[in-house]
Amino acid sequence: MSGHEVWHVVVLASTLFGGAGALILVLGPLVFDSPAHRPPWARPLVVGLILLAVGVFLAEWLVVH
Repeated sequence: MSGHEVWHVVVLASTLFGGAGALILVLGPLVFDSPAHRPPWARPLVVGLILLAVGVFLAEWLVVH
């Protein structure tokens, strides 16, 4: 593996870990609060954001690479 390929792996890994950390910090309270305190639109919003994140990841992996 060349140095350039290693750089791509490092950038991708840091992007994924940073995005995962941000999602946990921002969306954690919506997911783990009791349902009595959660607005009815919160669960679909969380699922939609997760699907969006997966879509962005797949687009980056399949199109950019």
